[in-house]
Amino acid sequence: MTEELYLVAYKDIEQKEIDESLWLKAMSHAGGDKLRAKWVYIELRVDQMLRDPSLRHSVSRKVSKPTHQSGAYMMWISVLFFLAVVVAAVSLDFESFKFDFTKGFKFLDLPSFLLVLPVSIFFGISATSWRSFGRCWTYSLGGAKQVTISGARSVARCLKVMGDVSLIMGIIGTFIGAILILQSMHTILNIGQPLSYVFIPLAYGVFFKLLTYVSEQRVRNLYLN
Repeated sequence: MTEELYLVAYKDIEQKEIDESLWLKAMSHAGGDKLRAKWVYIELRVDQMLRDPSLRHSVSRKVSKPTHQSGAYMMWISVLFFLAVVVAAVSLDFESFKFDFTKGFKFLDLPSFLLVLPVSIFFGISATSWRSFGRCWTYSLGGAKQVTISGARSVARCLKVMGDVSLIMGIIGTFIGAILILQSMHTILNIGQPLSYVFIPLAYGVFFKLLTYVSEQRVRNLYLN
């Protein structure tokens, strides 16, 4: 319980929801040093909540931990269900209405994958930090125990940047493929197959954008909203 109260006091400072009387008292104790006053304020705030049962009860609801595991399981179930639907869609033979899973290998393209995923990851890291990137999946799956508001915001920003860049790179990859096909149009006998490969980078970009969007919204729901 005490750890949760310290977390509440720390969040009060980060969100600028400071008790003015306590802050003035903390500044007085710290001799006007704002950095020291923040830590004094946290101690005074925790002491205030420990002394006042009604106040302690009200903030306990504020820091009640969400059901991380149930949400994490649901997220994995959603991703697996999405993959199952996609695999079923690409494997279905519409002439015989039978599943041919070998057709799914036609949608695997290493150049498209390398064009979308690594670039989006590096842009996400450059926009935030390696630490934020490393926390993307622990935060979204609810595995983090001590989370700061600034840390959660950085993780959400990293997820958003990665998703946006993956979609943009998918569009760029599609344009590049279309340009290459147009340049070699006179030598292509069957344009259907190469034209289908043009849209694979876009499909990868949309898929990764969807995954990062859901992860970002989960981080915001758990730690920011």
